[in-house]
Amino acid sequence: MSQPIDFEIPARYALLCRASQSNLEHQHDRLQLLDGLTALQQMISHDLPALARQGSPDHFADILRTMILELEHFREFCEFPDLAQKVVIGIGGAFSAGKSSLINTILGKKRLVVEVDPTTSLPTYLLHGATDQITALNLFQRRVSLSADEFATLTHEEPVKYGSQVAGLLKSAFVSDPDFAWHNLALLDTPGYSKPEHEEASARTDEHVARAQLNSAQFIVWVVSAAGGVISEDDIQFLASLNPDIPKLVVLSRADAKLPHEVTQIAALIKQTLAERAINVLDVLATSARKKRDYPVDAVTAYFDQWNNAPRQLSFAQNFKRQFMAYARFIESAQRLAHLRLNRLNRILTLADDPAIQRDAAELQAAAQADLSQWQAVTVQLRELQARFFMQLKQIGEQVGIGLPEPDELELLELQGVDLLGMLRQLRTAEGRPEPDVPTALRGLMQAGEAANVPQLLRRTSAQYVDVLRQFAV
Repeated sequence: MSQPIDFEIPARYALLCRASQSNLEHQHDRLQLLDGLTALQQMISHDLPALARQGSPDHFADILRTMILELEHFREFCEFPDLAQKVVIGIGGAFSAGKSSLINTILGKKRLVVEVDPTTSLPTYLLHGATDQITALNLFQRRVSLSADEFATLTHEEPVKYGSQVAGLLKSAFVSDPDFAWHNLALLDTPGYSKPEHEEASARTDEHVARAQLNSAQFIVWVVSAAGGVISEDDIQFLASLNPDIPKLVVLSRADAKLPHEVTQIAALIKQTLAERAINVLDVLATSARKKRDYPVDAVTAYFDQWNNAPRQLSFAQNFKRQFMAYARFIESAQRLAHLRLNRLNRILTLADDPAIQRDAAELQAAAQADLSQWQAVTVQLRELQARFFMQLKQIGEQVGIGLPEPDELELLELQGVDLLGMLRQLRTAEGRPEPDVPTALRGLMQAGEAANVPQLLRRTSAQYVDVLRQFAV
């Protein structure tokens, strides 16, 4: 006896076919864009690892992975140019912290499926648009249109009900809503960085993915469930790993799970804990999807109103440049050590009278010189690769209307924890030069200055600082 036909299955099959399409549109502009993105992918996935075979830092794998994820995120902005004109607010937190519920509460309607399964949750952008439209980007860089019903079915029930898992073919989704109140904002609902205890790790719960998405946002809303009573150590460590320059707002979800005085205590404890761990947050606000009157989202939306007027800032070029700088710092350190080793061997050759010692030192000198020459060659190759990368990045940005000039290294320097004077002293000692007169060298920086013109003051101070460094280095 034949089974009755489920007429939903043909529609599901049609959705699977659309989601798995790999053929690309043949418009000239789109093919040109894809060629440019492919060139960037080649530099990251092939040229950079080829360079690393000549020498790379211990954390090169992290550098490479960060650049790959940043490129994937940049690809989303290229595929949806409207997104590049928005101030992006990243909504982050642990798995099932209540991120999607918070967004639905803010919007006043259900636009996102509540996160129930990390393997089917999608990074989703919500933004204002002229029409109500949902578009996804699949694994083959193909745009896929989805109906609201199709988008809503991408849940843990899909494999059971249909025997399929369309979400696994999609990388991100974009929800355009005419009723979205903030025309200059885009909310990015990120899948939880942590996995539930009963689930295996998946690409959707990868910390690196969540970190790359949130670090590319201009503001971050971090969601913590009040049910736990505290902010977890995992949350604290993850927040500490994010770019400290991005303003962060902590939202305490499910406040109805606790008594009002407990909610106040939890919020105060979270604020104190984060301050003690040197994590700056704008505020800790309590909300509830169930008891909206007791815990309204007005305080959260007030921040959205403020951020809606903020100037747009894209950080792709800065994030890529930081990775190149991390690699360059390693090469500079290796080159400096090779130079010091060569100088020591030169002194040995100068002072040694024994022919046997001179021969051994000469062999070591040749090896040290070869080592130094290799690092100098790697430096040149890295600079050439960096120049090609940012030239290509700038061209793609111009094509899609995003300004992406290469950042100045001085803007991205992080001097914390760098003992510059100690390094210069070590260099002088290695070269046999006496210690400089520190009080005299620094006296110029201690002189009182007129602060009427800050730019001139900064230039004057910078010039004095350079003079001091020259006294140590020369």
